Amino acid sequence: MSVVCLGKFDALHRGHRALAACAATFGESVHLVCFSGMAEALGWQPRLPLTAPTDRARILASWPGAPSEVALPFAEIRDLDAGAFLRLISHRLGATTVVVGEDFRGGRGRHADVAAFVAAGRSAGVSVQAVAAVADDHGPVSSTRVRSALAAGDLAMVESLLGRRHRVMGTVVRGDGRGKKIGIPTANLGHRENQEPGPGVYAAWACLADHRIPAVVNIGNVPTAGEDRPLTVEAHLLDWQGDCYDAPMALECVQRIRTEQRFASFSDLVAQIHIDVHKARSILQA
Repeated sequence: MSVVCLGKFDALHRGHRALAACAATFGESVHLVCFSGMAEALGWQPRLPLTAPTDRARILASWPGAPSEVALPFAEIRDLDAGAFLRLISHRLGATTVVVGEDFRGGRGRHADVAAFVAAGRSAGVSVQAVAAVADDHGPVSSTRVRSALAAGDLAMVESLLGRRHRVMGTVVRGDGRGKKIGIPTANLGHRENQEPGPGVYAAWACLADHRIPAVVNIGNVPTAGEDRPLTVEAHLLDWQGDCYDAPMALECVQRIRTEQRFASFSDLVAQIHIDVHKARSILQA
């Protein structure tokens, strides 16, 4: 039997995992359904996703039911009422059960709440199951809270909300060679797929091919190097040498060591980076 979970699923956080866990008890085939083209149709401001598209399969493989993802065009479903939408889900995906969060709203204009979907499901031959929100002392787990904690560099909170560490995915690109000139070469993560933590210096693991390398990561505008520089994500890989240009890399940030700051000279910056390296080793060894 096919079971469908409905939601945005941007962060793939613990609340989303709870939907999958519920779904896995009702059938062997579990699908997460999201809606493509939704942001464009509703005029939402473009922004990087919380979870990298290329990392989603790895995460979902460890979830109950190992759910797959299905995208439905938002333009196709936006004018359907709850009953018509459930009939489409049943016909298109063979779904006999639909799992939603207790605060779910959908259908044309998002007018239908969970009770309305349950009633519409009876007519459509689809069982609708609601799952209570996963919450902590600060309230329900949500993608908004994940994004806020990430921007603040609060990686302990991010890990608590996600149930795993956040990974930033991208490709190593050539920078201006500044790090190499001061004896601290960096791998610059360009073409990033998802949201990086807020500015600062972090202890992290760099995942490069089959290697998992301890690293110190600077995220910010490198104010010591000059004004009006674009935001960069630079990883100083510890105990590793090699050419990794154009290679995919993931940065699993563990803890923020300090905020980004301007130094009076590059020699002061280098001295601070050596302190950062020592702190990063202690954090990662722990």
